[in-house]
Amino acid sequence: PPHVERGEREILDRILPELVARIGPAARLIAAGPFAGLRAGLILGQLERPKAVVLVNPDIDPRVLDSVQDRASTAQISVAPPGAQASQWGLPAVGTGASVAVLSAGCRCLLSPSARQAWLTGAHDALKAGDFLLVSLEKSRDGALMEATYLDFGQALVRNALARLGKAQGLEPRIYYDACARQVHFAALVSGSGTPAGRPDQLGRLAAGQLLRFGAARQLDLDDLTAACHDFQLVAHWHSSDGWVTAALLVKK
Repeated sequence: PPHVERGEREILDRILPELVARIGPAARLIAAGPFAGLRAGLILGQLERPKAVVLVNPDIDPRVLDSVQDRASTAQISVAPPGAQASQWGLPAVGTGASVAVLSAGCRCLLSPSARQAWLTGAHDALKAGDFLLVSLEKSRDGALMEATYLDFGQALVRNALARLGKAQGLEPRIYYDACARQVHFAALVSGSGTPAGRPDQLGRLAAGQLLRFGAARQLDLDDLTAACHDFQLVAHWHSSDGWVTAALLVKK
């Protein structure tokens, strides 16, 4: 979502000098998620003699990989294969400095709770004592504001899903917020009855008023993060100027 992307970029631009000073030279970088290459490129541009980079992203854009390679003349670069579990990130055994794993809210908020925990478990398995975990978090707001903020992004996501199903007519995107679960849901409302063309085996008959759910964006706060990462200690956190995004830096005990 654009507001998450803006907040993450703003914070990263501001904290890079402090982050690089904490990490030190000859570091290894793990960047996970759909925008892994963008985060890695920004950090690599500031690191001193980085030694290894792992991009955990089966759908990485080749242009992003080229950008990372341009910035990492001293680093060994690898891309985790499609379907790789987080515990199989395969961080190369090179470099004498610390390792840092970067997990973006832009990726993580769209994961299920079990998949999100798998990413955090992967960070635990891949990192050693003294290594760092940089995680961005999206702040939850009231329902109307969350729905408005996610409207364009959510409608595009649902329309893409409907296009893959083979039918968009008669199905209207619906974006709504569940305050109790802190989730923005992406769904389509059936305005008429019928069977979407091309996928009757999976969707069957649809009734007017039925909601087809295509996923949700899940918010996570600092308390959630520290509870899920009990083997890590929070060392610093920063907020974006608009208040939407928080970045937390943790070190493994």
